[in-house]
Amino acid sequence: MARNLTRVRAHGPSLRTAVCRSQQCWSEPTGALRGWTDSGARSPLRRPLARHLKGVSSMRSTTALSKPSFSTRRAGELIHSWREMVQPSSLPADAAAGLSVACVALPLNVALATAAGLPASVGLVSGVVAGVVGGLLSGSRFQVTGPEAALLPLAAAIVAAHGAAGLAIATVLAGAMQVALGLMRAGRFARLIPRPVVMGFTVGIGLLLLNTQLPRLFAVEDTHADAVALALQHNWGERVGWLGVAAGALTALAMVALPKVHKRIPAVLVGLTIGTVLMVWLGAGYDAVGALPRSLPMPTLPSFEGVHLASLLPAAFGLALLASLGSLLATSSLDTLTGASTHSDLDQDLMAQGLANITAGLIGGFPVMGAIVRASASIQAGARTRAASVMHALWLFVAMALLAPLVARIPIAALTAILLVVGVRLLNLEGLVAMWNQSKSTLSVVLVTALGIAMFNVFVGIGAGLALASLLYVRRHGALRLEVQRVTDASQLQRGLHMQAPEAPNAPEALDLMVARVDGPILFINHLKLYDLVDGPPWAKLVVIDLSRVSLVDAAGVATLQYLAEFLAVRSAHLALVKVPPHLEAALEPLSKHLLEGRMHGSLEGALLGAGLMQPAPVEEPVAHPAHAYTAAHSSGLALEGRGG
Repeated sequence: MARNLTRVRAHGPSLRTAVCRSQQCWSEPTGALRGWTDSGARSPLRRPLARHLKGVSSMRSTTALSKPSFSTRRAGELIHSWREMVQPSSLPADAAAGLSVACVALPLNVALATAAGLPASVGLVSGVVAGVVGGLLSGSRFQVTGPEAALLPLAAAIVAAHGAAGLAIATVLAGAMQVALGLMRAGRFARLIPRPVVMGFTVGIGLLLLNTQLPRLFAVEDTHADAVALALQHNWGERVGWLGVAAGALTALAMVALPKVHKRIPAVLVGLTIGTVLMVWLGAGYDAVGALPRSLPMPTLPSFEGVHLASLLPAAFGLALLASLGSLLATSSLDTLTGASTHSDLDQDLMAQGLANITAGLIGGFPVMGAIVRASASIQAGARTRAASVMHALWLFVAMALLAPLVARIPIAALTAILLVVGVRLLNLEGLVAMWNQSKSTLSVVLVTALGIAMFNVFVGIGAGLALASLLYVRRHGALRLEVQRVTDASQLQRGLHMQAPEAPNAPEALDLMVARVDGPILFINHLKLYDLVDGPPWAKLVVIDLSRVSLVDAAGVATLQYLAEFLAVRSAHLALVKVPPHLEAALEPLSKHLLEGRMHGSLEGALLGAGLMQPAPVEEPVAHPAHAYTAAHSSGLALEGRGG
């Protein structure tokens, strides 16, 4: 027995082959096992190996039954990514990347909060809390969560209508909706949104920023007026604070020029420093950020006093959709940016952003979402794990605790300039010009989406963009080609129409029919083309439509066929559908049972017979042989066979 077991160990691969084919390993032995069968040493090894294979089969069944659930696998992957955060080999790089992202996020968080009519501390606190929660739980290890420019228009509208407490409540409700969407695994639908609509979304947000922040840069009295309304006012230039405009211009110039000198220069911080120094040096009075807290507030339930919850729910739903859409698009873009072999977990990202919004709302903060700009800055700075996103939030807290007096003196005009530069970059003018040269129809989807967002709201813009993209897709892939031939003689039928002349001997020589071959789907955007078949008199006695190349017929197409049948029936003519594919039979079933009954045929001959334009060929009756003749012949055959034997 020992010798047999040693020999099996020496042929490990063959044993594994037998184990994998445990039901057939003895009837179809391979490798070393076949040698044992041939050599006659089968019986000493068969029993222990059979017991071994039985144990392997049982173990496999147990493993299949105890397969970890989706939530268990997700939790395991999340814990594994947390362990990676504290590895000494990656922690220094993540800390440096987090500092770079904090340099970008700090002024942007302050600018967004002040632009929405909130204290600057709201933006900083939201960035700290949401950065930690989102960094630990996001579906992508490189995602950075915080206040984002895309949320500013809706957040400002909520503050104007319901106050800061209303925004806090809406943020908590939006976060709860995001968590529910994640539990329902709705994240996968984000990959179905057409890219032109996504680009139109970013362009529309850029237009909104330009429209709302230009009046703040000019420091006009009516800070809630948009740029279009400002341009229509008379003598608005007399109220402009030109010193603030100069500080904003220097900040914007630094943001644009310094990255061209060196990418690692914190252009935003340098620009803010230049603008602040200019205002302080001139000693002029100016609007500044103001005092900041040096600690995080304790989470509390927002007060519902004075807030009309029914009118706030639509705004909260809008925040949830907008934050979810932006975060999912950002996470999907990160997969492309990093070249990841596996896609990020979009459902987990939805729940993470929802929890971040709930936390931000409980401390009275600004709504948050995943930010592609900050995440890409983190990757370019050398981020390796989730620690980079968490470290960015910790650096923000350090700045709030130690640099609050300096941040309080930043001019509002300089922060407005940051948002204007972000808005111009979101326009992606180079991409629009390239799209104009490549595909004007695609550009139309982008512009319709962007203008809808800028003129109405985000949902109108995205809805209009999706509708136009769908129409263009159907138009591009739903072109209907109609080939028509009027036939007065059977010899005129062409094979090009996939119609052959009937070969029945009594086919009429003189015909009055119209043969049409339809190529493409019959849809609501092209069904009117079929009306050309009955455009004017004289009408054919029979209209034959070949549907062999029709891929789809919608309700409008079915209604058109019904109209053609009724139109011809009133004029003592007929409609026949031939070569109907099997996949269209369900769509045409209502007509085939009623109006088109007897009008669907497999060939032109069947259509002519159904319309009464051709008589069926006479059926030849078989010649009946007398029974006695068959018996006599059969008997003579047997007699001849007997003689031959």
